[in-house]
Amino acid sequence: MRACDLARLNQPYPEDEDAPDGLAMSALGLPLRRWKELEALIVDDFVEQAPYGIGWWAPHPGTSRRILIGDQLYACVASVSANMTEAVLHWLEYQDCAERDSERFADIVQIRNGQFDVVLPSPRNAMEELSREMVVMHIAGVARALSAALDCLAGAIIGVVAVPISILKADWGKLETAFSKISKGTTTGEQAQTDFYTKLKDVVASAGPDGWLNWALDFRNMLVHRGRRLETGQFVPKVPQLYGPDGEQIPRVRRLTFLPRNPGMSDVEVWRETPIAPVRDPLEALVLNEDAAQTLGGLLDSTKVVISETAKLLTEVWNWRRENPQILPQPAAQWPRGAATSPELVFQGYAPGARDLSSASASFHPIDIRRFRAASLDDASRSRWDTFD
Repeated sequence: MRACDLARLNQPYPEDEDAPDGLAMSALGLPLRRWKELEALIVDDFVEQAPYGIGWWAPHPGTSRRILIGDQLYACVASVSANMTEAVLHWLEYQDCAERDSERFADIVQIRNGQFDVVLPSPRNAMEELSREMVVMHIAGVARALSAALDCLAGAIIGVVAVPISILKADWGKLETAFSKISKGTTTGEQAQTDFYTKLKDVVASAGPDGWLNWALDFRNMLVHRGRRLETGQFVPKVPQLYGPDGEQIPRVRRLTFLPRNPGMSDVEVWRETPIAPVRDPLEALVLNEDAAQTLGGLLDSTKVVISETAKLLTEVWNWRRENPQILPQPAAQWPRGAATSPELVFQGYAPGARDLSSASASFHPIDIRRFRAASLDDASRSRWDTFD
């Protein structure tokens, strides 16, 4: 990381007292207070005896599904915070790696015989040769973590707003499709879902420029599931400009990276449609005309806004549903096949039996203990799963 970021993260916590929750998130610039409050609301509604799961959902959608859906809801909510933390850490590392990589090329412009010439440096070691891969790795890390946070946000919305699709396989695209099918709801519950979705769309629209969310998801899909697009960049003059003792400017540059304008298309598809005309540089049709740092920083800020504002909306829906549990029952469709059974375990690792594993003594976070008890997984209650509907 950059020295300024390391200095901020290494600031000592107050001595002689327990560090309050959220200090690390504050140091990272993550506004997760509302999200943590939603997480606490859900945990508080876990019931550690019959009817199990989220107690006020009972009798819907059946005991086993109430346990499975409720626990997955909590996992989605907690994972939003985890993925946002990873996104910010990748962002900090990206900025450091990008600066280091750019500095390698700072002096590539040279003046020879009165003419400008570009001389690219040869890497002196493997670390210098891999410096570009480090930059790309953290670009991918930011995109992956932000998209994962958004997909987990979709799972949280499915659980809190009782959207009738699988919560285990939640993603943003499936969520939008499901809401479109209930957009003309006539019951009080469907109208509440419709109102929430209208507010959610307003939050997304106001959080960034047009199309930012779809671009982010397409970019993640390209990085994770498809062949990578051609990399495009540019060297631009470095500021402030330096001058030698003779008063002549010393040409120095910095390296910019441009991300694809339409990451959902392949290189051939994009180049095929790119107009080659003197009035417009074809690069403008291929890539965004801003440095990757501006794009990634913008995506991070937009996602922060969406998560914070959506947490407020979800808290309102959760409290309303708790007070009116009969209006919008938790749908069984959120876990359509019931509890899964383990398939035959073929993979045993690369060194089976290398460690002597014993669970005779273990430590758990209090929240996890509550989750296990609310899922009827303690020794005294586990056998009840055979009787659950």
